[in-house]
Amino acid sequence: MKRTICLAMLVSMLTSLSLFSQTVEDFKIRTAGPGNLNYRKHSKRVVISDFHVKYQVALELKDSQKGGKMWRGGLRGDAKASLNLVLDGLDPDQLQKLTDQLYDTYVAELKAQGFEVASAEELWNHEAYEKNREERWELVPGYGPGDSGEYGLIFTRPTNGKFVVPKNYNGMYVGATVGKINNKERDFIYNSVSLVVTIFEDSQGELSKTLNRHAKAAQVKAETNFKISEESKVWFGMGTISPRGGVEVSDVINKQKFEAGQNADRDKLGTDYGVLRIWKVDDKEKKNYSTVECNPEKYLKGTELGANAFLKESIQFLVKKAN
Repeated sequence: MKRTICLAMLVSMLTSLSLFSQTVEDFKIRTAGPGNLNYRKHSKRVVISDFHVKYQVALELKDSQKGGKMWRGGLRGDAKASLNLVLDGLDPDQLQKLTDQLYDTYVAELKAQGFEVASAEELWNHEAYEKNREERWELVPGYGPGDSGEYGLIFTRPTNGKFVVPKNYNGMYVGATVGKINNKERDFIYNSVSLVVTIFEDSQGELSKTLNRHAKAAQVKAETNFKISEESKVWFGMGTISPRGGVEVSDVINKQKFEAGQNADRDKLGTDYGVLRIWKVDDKEKKNYSTVECNPEKYLKGTELGANAFLKESIQFLVKKAN
């Protein structure tokens, strides 16, 4: 019995060590907004308008080259190539649980830095939302996991919060409303968080794509590369923070590369039928499908480490500009 217990403890320790070997790679944040951006005239109160996380679980890449007559004579057919990658092993409910944890940690860090986190109802009742509010906006509890409207992304909002979000996104009225708040409001700092977690990326360089276009060859390439995407953003008032190049975390997934390529069918000479010469080509297409296995514990821990590192750095930016 003792040997069995000791062995179980050893396995548990080794598993823990393998998870804690994950490290967040060095990264820098990129900021955008007015050159004199600061929050010193604002109350140290933050209202979180939105907090959502998008998890990439699939990627589709396509390339196509149109056929036709060739410059020095002959005929070329259409060429198409596509890659479809799917991540396997994740439980969407676990992703939702992680989003809830990230939100709790974010709120706790704001409070630890001396900020009060006001309720979303305060924002909902703000005069900036009065115009056509019922048609344009809604006060929603967090929900998920759900469809993001973008292929391959699972969308989540924390189930332990409420958020003011547009019913049908329209950049004009959303921007006007937020701008009105940021330009006039000093009783709180408007805040919104959007995190994007990616695991697949297009790995084909622009030079390669250009050469393929000239050669009329269809080709797509992708690879696994886990990161908190540089598309992730944190808004504080008029300021926007994003991770330059993304936040990479080691030991989340094995490096894998994928490719699909298709050359066009060509007929340079044609067939002589006496009074006619006929050129004949076929349209060709190459499709590659791959399922990538994922260790859910490593994925969840890596996401937690990377996301919290970025969010903490964003809050430090706020601290510097508010004090």
